[in-house]
Amino acid sequence: MVGFSYTIVASGLHDRNAVDRITAPVRARLDALGGRSASEPAVDAPHLVVVATGGTEQAVLAAVDVRRTAVPWEPAVLVAHPLHNSLPASLESLARLRRDGIQGLIVQLDVSGTDVLADTVADLVALHRIRRVRLGLVGAPSEWLVASVPDRSVLADRWGIELVDVPIDPIVAGYRAAGDDAGLAVAVRFSGREPVASATLAAAAVHPALVRAAADAGVDAVAVRCFDFLTELETSGCLALAELNDVGIVAGCEGDVAATVAMLLARIVLDRAAWVANPASIDAATNQLLLAHCTVAPSMVDTVELHTHFESGIGIGIRGTFAPGPVTLLRLGGDALEEHWFAEADVVATGDSPDLCRTQVTLQVRDRSLRDLLEAPLGNHLVMVHGHHRAHLERWWRLAFDGPSVSITPR
Repeated sequence: MVGFSYTIVASGLHDRNAVDRITAPVRARLDALGGRSASEPAVDAPHLVVVATGGTEQAVLAAVDVRRTAVPWEPAVLVAHPLHNSLPASLESLARLRRDGIQGLIVQLDVSGTDVLADTVADLVALHRIRRVRLGLVGAPSEWLVASVPDRSVLADRWGIELVDVPIDPIVAGYRAAGDDAGLAVAVRFSGREPVASATLAAAAVHPALVRAAADAGVDAVAVRCFDFLTELETSGCLALAELNDVGIVAGCEGDVAATVAMLLARIVLDRAAWVANPASIDAATNQLLLAHCTVAPSMVDTVELHTHFESGIGIGIRGTFAPGPVTLLRLGGDALEEHWFAEADVVATGDSPDLCRTQVTLQVRDRSLRDLLEAPLGNHLVMVHGHHRAHLERWWRLAFDGPSVSITPR
């Protein structure tokens, strides 16, 4: 169960006992999901308005206004039920809210349909979590990311994500002071044996240095200018980033903020590890896409082989083998990451070309034309997660940014 609060709004024509009777099924459903009735709800958890009866439009608007004073970005979620003109009052209220530029939706409790109430609560919880994220930008974004670095103030306004600058020089110094053995546990995990090759030990030692830096900066995720490790330390960040992503700490490559936010979206909304990769080839005629990159969370692949980092030929790059199955692709773009591209696909092959980054996968995209990526790209890196989740992601996006209208859930 997740924590959230709700306010019950009813007409003055009904006394307390009548309101309790009318809303008993609604309250039971909300409480079962982890809700609690609160006249002064917390600002760090979702809040819903239960429209108990008709004649409450002004009261609903007032309740939403009070909430928006404390949490101005939160969508107004009105919970309606089939009795006592609850839905008519909700419709009139939402129409006015939307006219006033306020996002919102109605969740109607009914006897059929999917559990939209539980989905909406989970999506609101994810929205609250994302808006509390402190994202550590470890070093500057790589110079080639000319379209993947959003304006930090606009990003904070839209997403609530705070970009925190984390200097990379202390990480390099801490790595050198600690020595290669600092990453022994990670090295053994990836190599699967002892003694561990010196190149693997060197690459794995980046992991504790990054963990310390993230802890010192108080950040929840990192976007790392990882190519500096190649020039400064003569090793790669691929093992370190793979280990972080595998244990649930989102870590993006090359200082790519847009890709890292997409990875955060996957982790927080879908509870999925994500893989960030370069589109190496796009066949718009067959709607097939080849992705490649040198790091991947081990839990996402069937097998792991250690090679050198592709572009540099030094350090460690990971070749992971994806099993056939469904996946979803994400790409965000724009100055505030206000644009998105989500697509569902299926793994059809994995590769081992020596002329590409080490982990390679060919996808058959189902529901979006790959011409979009060629004709109106949002940037280079794509983010991939296991499973088909486009409908879930689109639903969350509408709640967070666009504001849908009416959904139905069983009582």
